[in-house]
Amino acid sequence: MKLRRTRRRRHHPTMRELVVLAAAVVVASCSGSENGGAKSDAAATGQRRDSTAPRSVAATPGDAACPANGLWAQCGVLYRLERAGLAPHLDSTGTVEEKSIGGGGAATSFVVKIGKLARLEVFLYPDSATRIADASRLDRKQFVGATQEQTIKRERTLIENANLVGLLTSLNSHQRERVSDALTAGPPQPATR
Repeated sequence: MKLRRTRRRRHHPTMRELVVLAAAVVVASCSGSENGGAKSDAAATGQRRDSTAPRSVAATPGDAACPANGLWAQCGVLYRLERAGLAPHLDSTGTVEEKSIGGGGAATSFVVKIGKLARLEVFLYPDSATRIADASRLDRKQFVGATQEQTIKRERTLIENANLVGLLTSLNSHQRERVSDALTAGPPQPATR
């Protein structure tokens, strides 16, 4: 009696099958973007892009729109906070709550949202002397420094540097320290040659 050998099917694909599979994947991924059928990155990941979503900083210090002249500007503040990994965005609906400073056109002010709960009121003055004179009207008992512990009163954090006064409302001590570190490092300086 003669035994007949049967061929067993291999479980591993051949090289030709792998090449065909890879080519099919490449063709499928490229065909969507060539015919205009590809979704945007936001649509593909299910993220919404609307006016309330945080936006990244458009101008960076040194650009024509954001001069690096040794003084703080709105774009420099946002850039520095973004570089610190704090995901800031302008609160276009927010108004500055602190009325004791910045009045009479002494400073430009704006509100920055950091994360979901933190709020930073920023006052920018023409120079540091004007900032010092105007900030002397603050009741310093109502504020704490970035490294000081907040009391049960939940004081805001006072940040002062060059021509900037920042009033941070946050209960997170790590966040308070990070915002303070980002802004007390100093404003963008002119490039030296």
